[in-house]
Amino acid sequence: METKEGNITIEQITEWKKKFKTDKLHKLTVKDKDGNPIVGYLKPPGREIKATALSMYSQNKILECGEFIRDNCWLGGDERLKMSGDIADTAAIQASGIIKFLEAELGEV
Repeated sequence: METKEGNITIEQITEWKKKFKTDKLHKLTVKDKDGNPIVGYLKPPGREIKATALSMYSQNKILECGEFIRDNCWLGGDERLKMSGDIADTAAIQASGIIKFLEAELGEV
């Protein structure tokens, strides 16, 4: 898996999973204008990151929310995903999708 900033190996991914005590990481891929994949890796966000990101999201700061998640969960990959421009903006919007919720219902009894 070649990236602009080096080679992320299966061994590196396994090491990250052990370090952060998780069985899954997030692979963030954005295609450039020529259709070439630009890849980076993110760890799952902790509670503090989720809380701050959700605060931004509730204020309709979607791009800022994604930038916060991307920058605070970044493990490695192509640095263009974090620089300014369309690639970084697209990466931020995609990163905001990391936070998932289970289906739930709140009612009165």
